[in-house]
Amino acid sequence: MNHREIERWYRLKNVKNASQFLVVFFVVLLIAGFAVSRWARERSEPFETRNMPGSGIRIEKFSYSSPGAQPWELEAAEASISESLARVSLSRPRVVYRGGKGGEIHLSAASGTLDKKSSDVTFKGEVEIRLRDLTFRTDHISYSNEKHEAQTDSAISLEGTDVRVAGRGLKVFLEKEEAVIENDVDARIYNVKWVDSGGRIPM
Repeated sequence: MNHREIERWYRLKNVKNASQFLVVFFVVLLIAGFAVSRWARERSEPFETRNMPGSGIRIEKFSYSSPGAQPWELEAAEASISESLARVSLSRPRVVYRGGKGGEIHLSAASGTLDKKSSDVTFKGEVEIRLRDLTFRTDHISYSNEKHEAQTDSAISLEGTDVRVAGRGLKVFLEKEEAVIENDVDARIYNVKWVDSGGRIPM
């Protein structure tokens, strides 16, 4: 083997060693990159999935049935439950109460708050209560589950087939299926026949 062949052999050997080094280097780099990527993903997942402090739990199509002798059903488009699980903020709540005489009282609102401990509910915005053929409207009302009563001090309106009433303050007694407008009552009654003095208006 002459000098040129020896030099050529050394060059081929160096090229081979360099190629092997590059292959090993890229394999190590690929493995390291995969490990770093997986570590970063595992580190970031808890922050993406956990509930941040104060945010509670959000539930779509929330439903709730109250305990007790006169149960009622509540549904909401969305609910946000506090971290203590004691308070529920409601979006577009709808409630069906069953009266003591077998009738139903329907209530809907823009928003509301449910106290899980007492089962009391507060409704706000676009509050509408339907009792028989009467519809009451107000901007705020609270329901006491212990008393089976709903009440508000806000302005209210009442519409029926032949009656329009405005006033302030309302109490709804579920067991009696009765409602009382308390103050500043302004009523208009339609399609009523005239009666003699002391007579009773037919309703």
